[in-house]
Amino acid sequence: MPSRKALIVRTTLALSAVTAAGAAVALSTGAEAATPAAAPAPATASAHPTPGTTAGTTPATQAPAPGATPTDPAPATTRHGTGDRPSPAAKPRTAEPTRHAAAPKPPAPLPAKSLPDSEAARWKPMGPANTRPVGPETRLNECATVRGAASWQQQGYVSAFKTPAIEDSFTFATEAAATGAYQNLVTDLAGCQDTSREVQRKAGLTADARVERTAATADGDAYRRQWTGVAGMSAPGAQTNHVYLVRRGATVTVLQFTEMRTASGPHHSYDIRDDRATLAILAR
Repeated sequence: MPSRKALIVRTTLALSAVTAAGAAVALSTGAEAATPAAAPAPATASAHPTPGTTAGTTPATQAPAPGATPTDPAPATTRHGTGDRPSPAAKPRTAEPTRHAAAPKPPAPLPAKSLPDSEAARWKPMGPANTRPVGPETRLNECATVRGAASWQQQGYVSAFKTPAIEDSFTFATEAAATGAYQNLVTDLAGCQDTSREVQRKAGLTADARVERTAATADGDAYRRQWTGVAGMSAPGAQTNHVYLVRRGATVTVLQFTEMRTASGPHHSYDIRDDRATLAILAR
């Protein structure tokens, strides 16, 4: 039986399996106490690969399989549903959803060429954007969680280095709710270094995580995490995660991408001096 507070857990950025054509990275979502149609049961993130439906992955060995689509039932409807109340015959039910239409439509995902380090990474989208079912909490990575979103749109990308990026846009019923969610994310990421090191200690690794804020605007923040990742929500191994948060009206957008520090990875490092420009692009 699902618990009363469903927690949708999504993995953060990491290296995953790529198709022979090199055009798709398997991104996966784990879920706890969600309906079977909305998300799979708790497991390693690679157990339920879905194209472009999460912010990142653990390593997988199979091509993406169909996952959640825009036709999936939206928890916001069931959460606020009025179908158990009789309606007068003179008032059709089709008029009721307007009561829950306060959240704006998510913005279109960024063109791949607008992503950070696009000249070197040569990002490509992994199919169209997906609408994901939301629960009371949606976990972005080991550190940060979005709470109270009304809708969730997700776009995945893959680089020439076979590394993933993900853009998630969360809409809220009011601008105040979006502001609160954004501020909670800033608080979460301010403590990400301690959180990441605790994850490493529990995995028996050297606690080497370093997290810093690299840019900030009135409603935007960029962060860099350099660490030896722990398999689960991240891929294992030395890596650098870049995270960008932007609030626009009643929408909060989160962009993440990873650089894997391996022999087969990129032979350069992304210049964080461009992070402020990335925040401006996200706030378009």
